[in-house]
Amino acid sequence: MARKSSVNLVGPLIVVLLIVGGCQKLIESVFGGGDEKPVSDAQTVAASPIPLPSLLKKTLVEAEYQVEALGFESTTNGIGDYSYCSDRSDCFVYRTMPKAGTVVQPGGEVMLWFVTRAEWAFYKKHRTMPNVVGWSEERADALFEPVRDVVDSSRRKSTSVPVGQERVIRQSPKPGARLRLGQKIKLVIGYNYGSTSSSGGSGDVDVNIDRHRRESRFCSRRWWC
Repeated sequence: MARKSSVNLVGPLIVVLLIVGGCQKLIESVFGGGDEKPVSDAQTVAASPIPLPSLLKKTLVEAEYQVEALGFESTTNGIGDYSYCSDRSDCFVYRTMPKAGTVVQPGGEVMLWFVTRAEWAFYKKHRTMPNVVGWSEERADALFEPVRDVVDSSRRKSTSVPVGQERVIRQSPKPGARLRLGQKIKLVIGYNYGSTSSSGGSGDVDVNIDRHRRESRFCSRRWWC
């Protein structure tokens, strides 16, 4: 009788093993199982050194996605030290490092230089440096507002400027020179505050002394007296 009962248990045991094995395969197919996973063709390509494709004129979000899809790390930089892209779909790549065609190792870094739409429009309109010598500071500021991050201004006393006014007296690059994206623009603003000295003094700055407060105040259109 004992032999017969053991034989009777073999059938149900086999059924249980088949069910458990089927469930295990189902679990592995849904959640993944095993230590080894098949490597796709895309992963194999990304793991190999490949040349960097051209990313010029692509939006920043497109370029970043493509760089990361190839297995590289991306970093970004604007035309100035404080440039910021508020909408990455509205900024465009104008330079990469390394250059397009350079073979990059897996996990390598790709630097993306970008311009905003307003900066792009400025450089498209001004392919060469305009002549701003003789312009007022306000007029020059308005012109270079889209690329203000690359403009450096300094001030200097100048008797060639009308009294009480400020004018651009020097610029770099020179007028008509090719204007490259991100190139530094330097302006020298000349000012002439004149002199109210009745004793024949030759000071270039008009200073009024407040005898009650013992304070000095510059007299010009920027400071009251």
